[in-house]
Formats: sequence, structure tokens, C-alpha cells
Amino acid sequence: MNRAGRLFGTLRNGLSIPPEEDSIRHNEVMNRSKSLSLFGLVALMATSNPQARGQDADVMPSITTLDLLRLRTIREVDVDRSGRFAIIAIESFAATKPLDGPLRVGDYETRRHLFHVDLLEADEAPRQLTHGERIDSSPTISPNGREVAFVRAPAKPDDAEKEKPRGQVWVLPLDGGEARQITTLEHGAARPRWAPNGRSLLVDSQIPLDEIIALDGPPTWSPTRPGKKVHDESARLEAERNEIEPSPAGSLEQIRSWLEGNARASDPRVVDRIAFQGEQALEERTRLRQVFEVNVKPDGLAPRRIGRGAVSRFDAIYSVDGRQVIMAARSGEVHPDEILDSRLEQFTLEPPAIEKATVLLEMPGWSLSDPLPGLYGSLVAFTGSPVDEPFYRGRRLGLIPVTGGEPIWATDGASLSVDEFCWANEAARVLFTAPDRGAVTLLAASPATLEPVDLIRVRDGLPTQVGAFDAGGNALVWAESSASNPSVLRSRIADEDRVVYDANPWITERRISRPTEGWVDRPDGKRIQFWQLPPVGLEEGEEAPMVLAIHGGPSAMWGPGESSMWFEWQLAASWGFGVVYCNPRGSGGYGEEFQRANHQDWGPGPASDCLSVLDEACRREWVDASRLVVTGGSYGGFLTAWMVAHDDRFKAAVAQRGVYDLGTFFGEGNAFRLVEWAFGGQPFDERFREVMDRNSPFQDVARINTPLLILHGEQDLRTGVSQSAMMYRALKSLDRPVEYVLYPKAGHDLSRTGDPIQRMDRLDRILEFFTRFVSTGRSTPRVTISDGSAGEIPGP
Repeated sequence: MNRAGRLFGTLRNGLSIPPEEDSIRHNEVMNRSKSLSLFGLVALMATSNPQARGQDADVMPSITTLDLLRLRTIREVDVDRSGRFAIIAIESFAATKPLDGPLRVGDYETRRHLFHVDLLEADEAPRQLTHGERIDSSPTISPNGREVAFVRAPAKPDDAEKEKPRGQVWVLPLDGGEARQITTLEHGAARPRWAPNGRSLLVDSQIPLDEIIALDGPPTWSPTRPGKKVHDESARLEAERNEIEPSPAGSLEQIRSWLEGNARASDPRVVDRIAFQGEQALEERTRLRQVFEVNVKPDGLAPRRIGRGAVSRFDAIYSVDGRQVIMAARSGEVHPDEILDSRLEQFTLEPPAIEKATVLLEMPGWSLSDPLPGLYGSLVAFTGSPVDEPFYRGRRLGLIPVTGGEPIWATDGASLSVDEFCWANEAARVLFTAPDRGAVTLLAASPATLEPVDLIRVRDGLPTQVGAFDAGGNALVWAESSASNPSVLRSRIADEDRVVYDANPWITERRISRPTEGWVDRPDGKRIQFWQLPPVGLEEGEEAPMVLAIHGGPSAMWGPGESSMWFEWQLAASWGFGVVYCNPRGSGGYGEEFQRANHQDWGPGPASDCLSVLDEACRREWVDASRLVVTGGSYGGFLTAWMVAHDDRFKAAVAQRGVYDLGTFFGEGNAFRLVEWAFGGQPFDERFREVMDRNSPFQDVARINTPLLILHGEQDLRTGVSQSAMMYRALKSLDRPVEYVLYPKAGHDLSRTGDPIQRMDRLDRILEFFTRFVSTGRSTPRVTISDGSAGEIPGP
């Protein structure tokens, strides 16, 4: 066996991630002993080839691409009402088969399992509750604390060509026993919520419009296909009643019945809605979210659908006494694709009252959602935002009496936009998260306070980011991503903070880079916040290349604890690159005015912000300004392409899953509404054509001379993929240095939720491309076998 074969043979066991329960126990041991070796094997260690840099052989290793397979992320948190324990969902990667030879796509897949965390015993390791090739999510603990309901879906469909499998709701006893499936809804079930008596659950399911028409009759809006007098489903039912036989060569009625049957089988796909693109496949059939009540104990009763008509209903929850259900609802008067307004409704759980909604709160021109009754049932918290400028408006946190009335706003959307929220265990106090100046802050608000109060904002002197969180009893529990660790579970009980569980203790055995914060003042008064990571192991007097990284959105916000980028930035630093990133105008986290500052300006303004930050970052003595590269994804891909068409300072660029021509984006991307929201009109309107062309990188493609790598997922329907082909073909025809890489079966979220090996390929491919044009002066971080023979992980 050759050296690479021995390397992968040795890695085979190390990369086959053990059952989560054993791994959790192993992690607890590692927390105590701090003696972790790569993948738990004494025979292996990851190094940055310290001997080649004149360092001692026992220098702590830096992160390698293979470490991605060890990464664990705490995705969800639910706390028992009494604050005794929490149920968390941990996402990880697992081998799909025994490994032999180089890693290939399909060798690993994403799993998500549930764990029980004791909040009272500090030394008690999390206990795994679910196992197998599954995605277990949305845990919610029963009122008596004895069961947990959750959504279970296969890790992947049986047939790789099929659509993403739909989940069903299961219930697991926490004192031992097997989980049992509660729902068997044809179109899946999601978002379980317990009744106060623990006997039933509310769940969401997305039901095709034609099935709702069959149950409740046609909607009030007119048929959407031109020339049609009745809705297709009504015509089909009429044909069945008249016993019309489908035929391609019969009467007009028979031909129409035959054509409709083909369309119902999606061959061909007949599109009659404006929002017909999903994330990775077409969604030509309108589906409306519906709410069902299901009994927890098997009794043979069918789930009860709450509400009637062609109305989208979601975010359902029981009242505190269990007699009513409160939910959000969208219209019914017009097609749901054509409206953003939503209201809060209430149903009494007594037939036929479950069919008749009482409007709890409706505000024309507002989107209202996420109703949540307070501890004593007198108040309902909810979120709301105006829809006049949906791309710029922040989500507010509101309170309303359960009997209805005028809302009280606990937050101002102009400065903070609410993410998630829950009630604290005290009257009229709500906890919520919001992006704010590089942090995702956990705050508390109530009508009694003038301004929300920060609870968690900083970790080790830098903005931190709170993800999933919940409160119960006197316990507050949250998942946190900081500059030093991408996923840690923390708790605050009786004003005492502690780390409950470190999802990635192996990071303590890696050298990582710590960012520094800075601000740049722009001529128009804007202040741009940025962070800069030096390469790992940077020595005094050493110079290094630097990557300018650009976020998407464009209303996203990055900070030093950004969990989706933590590993990527640290890997670049491990290769020997510095990294600088910022939040240019248009970013979230700085208020509505700052977010609106890129209106009709996706190129010049944000690009000048980024380049000003780059100029400031180059003042660091370790930065070699002659070795600069740039990359970004989604809107960051747009800005990368726009920037290299207007600035020649970069030695190489990587544009990922980007938008490059706004007119084309309007047609092929499911995020097409951004065109109107961000530029004020449609690309075919002469009043806006010039400003869109001026902001489309494709229109300036002939000015690009910088070596460019274009990456895209073949099934990316959020931005669409043809624009990347347009950019590549144009540059190739101009004989410019360009390379084009497409990832099969990958969507827009490849870098966050895609196939693990494709994600590794993407990371290595970006860095390898950069090294063709700039040198880091060091070897790539590699895995070394203890017998002294070493080999770098094969790159592209």
C-alpha cells in the first residue's frame, strides 16, 4: 500500500464517527483530561508542518480540512418548565459506509439527534436519546416533563433523485422506552406544540391547494390560468361526477381531463403561480400551511384540521387553559403568492368552532406571526413588521391582551430586528435575540422598561452570537458561537453562568486565530465595522497574504462568532492567509437606516465600504498588500464579481453562488422579489433598467482581468445557476483567466447544509485556487502518520 493508502487506511477508523452517546462521553473525558489526539487516535496528529517553518515538532496543530467532519453544532434547545433539564438537537456528520481510499461524495452525511442535558448536575454528560440515519429536530418537552415530541425525517431519501423526505412527528418517553410515531400525514408534519394537558399536539402540514379546494370548495380569488372560468380542482371534480373518461383524442372535456391528469402527475409541470421555484426543485403546485390537532395516545381518531378555506395558517399554539388555539394566518381573499400581510387568529376547540376564526389582531400593511401566550395567559407575545419596505423593515416584538385590543410594542424595529423569543419566568418579560453590531445579542424586554436590556453580548472581549435558547424555572439555556468556539451550550441559573456542554472540545487542542475589531468612517457619515484575523502562527516580522471575505444577503451580518463561517475562516488562517471581513451598508444589525443605505446601490457604495476596510486592514504590518484575494457567496458573489470589474488590486477572486445579472435573476431565482424591493421596480420597466444594468456585474464583464473561480450548485434555485454560466462563457470568450465549478445535486446552502465532502471540496478548492496566484510561504495543514511518513490530503 502506498503512503496515501496507508494514510487513508489509518484515517478510516478515525473518520468513522462513533455513536453519539459514546462520542459525548469521550468529549466529556476530553474536557477533563485535555489530552485529545486527532480523531481520538494516538497514532495521528494534525500539523501545519512545523518542521518546515523551523518550529518545534510539538507545536500545537492547526485546523485541517478533515476537521470539518468532527464539527458538531447545537441547533435547537428546549428547557423543561421547572428548569431541571434541557433537550438539545446536535448536528454532526457520520460515515455512510466503511471507508477505503480517498473520501468521495456520499461517504458522509449529515445527522441530527436529540440529547438530554441535566442542568442541575454539573458533571453529568449529555445523554443521547435518538440514534440512526435520521434528522431529528424541533424538540418540545411535554408539560409534565416526561416526554419529548420532535420531528423525524430520514437523513436522505431512498432514491437520490427524489425530493427531500418529509418529516413526521414522534413522541419519546424520557424515562425509557421507544419513540412512537404520532403523525402519518401524507404531506408531512412539522412544528409540534403540546396541549397544556399533554394529551394532544398541534402540528403544521403543507397541503396542496387542490386538496383544500376538494375539501372546502374554491377560493375567492379568480382562477390564475388565463381563460379559465373555474379552478382546475373544481373542473376535475365536475369531470369525475360526470364520469368523463380522460382521452387525448376524445371530446374537448375528455382532452381537458387527460391534460389535467398529466399536470397533476407533474409531467408536464404546469406553472400558474409567480413563486414557482423552491430551493432545489420547482414547486408549481401551491401549498398552504394548515394546522392539525393530533392525539398523543393511539385512539384511532383522525387528526383534526383547524380552520377552513384557502387560507395559509401557521405558528399555532394552545392558550394557557387549552381551550383555544392561536395562530397566524395569511389572507384567503387573494392568492398567497400575492400578499405579505398576515394576521393573528383564535379558534375555540369546540366543534364547529374549530372551523370559524376570530381575529385577534389584524393590522393592514403588517405581517404578524409567532403568537406565544404568557405564563398566566393574559398576554400574547408576537412579532410584527410593516410590509411597505419588506427588505429593510425590522421585526418588532409586540404584546396584546388575549382578549384582543391594541398592541404594546416592546421593541422598535428601526434599531433592532427580533429573531427568536420566549417568555421569561416572570410576568410580562420576554427574552429575545437580535443581530446587533456583530453580535447576536440575547436581550430582555417588557412594557415596564424603556429600552431592551442586554443579557449576553460579549465573550472574551468580542461580540458573541446566541443561537437557539430557552428558559424554564430559574434556568436560562442557550447555544453560543464565539470567536474561540463555534458551538457551546451555556446556562445561567441563579445568576451563575457556566458551560454546560462544549460540542467541540477538540478545538482546545488546535491553534486558532483570534480576530481584532475595527471601524472605518466613510465620507458620507457611515461607520463600517470589521474584523481581521491574522494567519495562525504568525511570527514577528512575517508578512502574509490576506483574503477579503464578503457576506451575502445583502442584509446578513457577520461578526467574530459567526457560526456558519467560523471553520472556514480558521482554515484559511491555518493555511497561512489573513482574513478581513466587514458589514458594509445594507447589512443587518445596524438599524433600518443603515440597511436601507444600499437601495438602488448594490455595487458602488457597498464595494467602496469593503475596499475602505481593506485599506485600513492593510495598515497592519503583517499584511502584504501585494498579495490580496477576495471571495464571497450569494450577494457576496455578486459583490466579488462587481469589485474585480472595477478594481485590479486583487491577485485572484472566487465568486460563489452569486447573482450577476439582475434581469436574469428576476426570472430564475426564487429570491426574485429582491429585485423590486431593493431597486424599486422590475427589470423590464424602463425607469429602472439603467440602474439595474449599472449594478449588474455581467454588464461590465469585459473589464474583468483578475483570475476568477466561479462556484455554483447545479440545483441552486435561490439565485439561479444560469448567471454563473453567463459569466463564465463571457470571460472564456474574452480569453480571460476563469474557471467554472458546478456541484451536482447541490443547492444554494451548499456551504452550510450540503454534502460534507462537497463542502470540504469547496473549502480546499477556494484556497488552492488562491495559492496559484499568491504564496503563503508555508505548507498546507496536513495529517501525519506516527511512523514518520506523511502525506497531504489529496486536493483537487
